[in-house]
Amino acid sequence: MANKRRPKKTVIPYRKYVAGVGYVTNTKTVKDLKAFNDQNHLFDDDLEDLSKDLSPLSISSKARSDHVLPMELYAKILDYAIDFDNDEKFNPKKRTQETKARIVYKNYALVCKAFYYLMIPRLYSTPHLTSKNFLKFIQVLDADKKIKRNIKKNKNDIVQPYILSDFVNTLDLSMIIQSGKNSIISKLLRRCSANLVEFIAPQTSFGMLSLTTLKSCYNLEVLNLQLVAEKVDLNELFPSLNKFKRLRSLALPRSSFNCDLLAENYTLRKISFDNDAIWPPNLEDVTLSGSLTNDFIELCFMPVNLKKLSISHCPLLDDVSIYKILDRCGNTLESIHFQYPLTKLRSDSLDNILRYCSSSLKEMSILADNISKYFFLDETHFAPNLETMNIICSGSLSQLNKIHPDDLTIALVENRFPSLKTLNISMRIGWDMNSDDIEDLITVFEDQGGSIYMSY
Repeated sequence: MANKRRPKKTVIPYRKYVAGVGYVTNTKTVKDLKAFNDQNHLFDDDLEDLSKDLSPLSISSKARSDHVLPMELYAKILDYAIDFDNDEKFNPKKRTQETKARIVYKNYALVCKAFYYLMIPRLYSTPHLTSKNFLKFIQVLDADKKIKRNIKKNKNDIVQPYILSDFVNTLDLSMIIQSGKNSIISKLLRRCSANLVEFIAPQTSFGMLSLTTLKSCYNLEVLNLQLVAEKVDLNELFPSLNKFKRLRSLALPRSSFNCDLLAENYTLRKISFDNDAIWPPNLEDVTLSGSLTNDFIELCFMPVNLKKLSISHCPLLDDVSIYKILDRCGNTLESIHFQYPLTKLRSDSLDNILRYCSSSLKEMSILADNISKYFFLDETHFAPNLETMNIICSGSLSQLNKIHPDDLTIALVENRFPSLKTLNISMRIGWDMNSDDIEDLITVFEDQGGSIYMSY
């Protein structure tokens, strides 16, 4: 029973009188940006909480001619400014649409009210979420939920509110470290499911409830589950992924189970998949990790048109499964990455990688733990368009000096990597940076126009 003696909260009047319009409903923001009654400057107090009520604007009134350019051009200028803030090498002539979370400075919204309304969709499209502002962000979306309920009742109103959750395109929760309930992430996904394009799951608070809610995000293009610490049921995950027709990038979780059960249900057709394909049809970037087995790779064929492939934290995969993957999609790969631990691979398991990759390969990360000197000395290994090579090493005692600098020098002299411009080598490989062999490698590589970097 409610406490009747508790004082009631004061509520702002539900309607407001506007000159020339009459009574209008009290809303937070406005949807139409074509006309503005005032163009006064905003202050910091105006941007403390985007959920505060703003004065309703009259669409019927004519916009003042204070702006030199149309609002559409101001919107494009803001887009270019935001892109330049996030990438100093931004080229407006070769503009590419990215879905990564970007930093959007709120100072652009302080110019005038017009810029303020233009910046609201851009502030919420790729929110930069941390542990400090995450709860405030959820509170704003909770208040936004009340607006959704009143839209159906107020369809004929002149002033229509913004629905802030519909602007969210990217949810990057990689910086969120919390031990809250799974319902928080599930509720957030449900609110932003309409136009969500990219989702990076947090390390915690992502369980079966969040996985079920993920099915409603039909417009997903990027899904990254690598940071999830809880075990994910693959028998539940893949039937959900198959419904994402626009999914281009997928990173599987590091900890999973029921992989063999999924392969069995797939072969027996106990789970329905579109076009009998277990993977989404438009995948271009896949990161394999977790408890994937050799039977899964043999029965559940990888997509054919892959451009980027990463294999890491797969303790159950051997070299036979890796070459089966490359035999199917190696002709279209532009980037391939291997990261330890891959415990079932031998010391020379990855020597023949270049035989399965075509001339389209441009970037490669290889494990020194799983290659020998014949990876560079074999005359059949040829990569004409390879531009970047990363040699990673775990640093164990058995891997020191396993590869000699002369092996790379001979491969460069024999023109097996004619387009190689960037070479990143781990310091754990045990090379003496002051030796003559390193100087010879640097000289040959500089003659080719490349640069060598040592990483730790």
